[in-house]
Amino acid sequence: MDTRRGARRYPISAQLLYRGHGESAWHLGSTINVSRSGVLFRTDGTLPGAIDSLDFILTLPVNGAAPAPHVRCTGHVVRVAPEELLGGGHAVAVSIDGYAMEGRIPV
Repeated sequence: MDTRRGARRYPISAQLLYRGHGESAWHLGSTINVSRSGVLFRTDGTLPGAIDSLDFILTLPVNGAAPAPHVRCTGHVVRVAPEELLGGGHAVAVSIDGYAMEGRIPV
């Protein structure tokens, strides 16, 4: 039984960079919601296309003057929503396969 699908989702708006696994160019996105097992994010218009695996970096929201921490993740695309659902943007649901905390964006 897959219990990951029922993970509680948190409506967190955060910057996200994503690219197809093995690609060099990063694209800008922003999270719509986050759970322990995945991320739903809005793209800047560049869809992953037929790419199954993604690398992405989440910038975590923080309070205060400290630099925002980043989480580098790998995952696979589980769903792409039609653009009309988000008023011109695309929504991409990604299941998280692995992650590592980082203090800065190493791109």
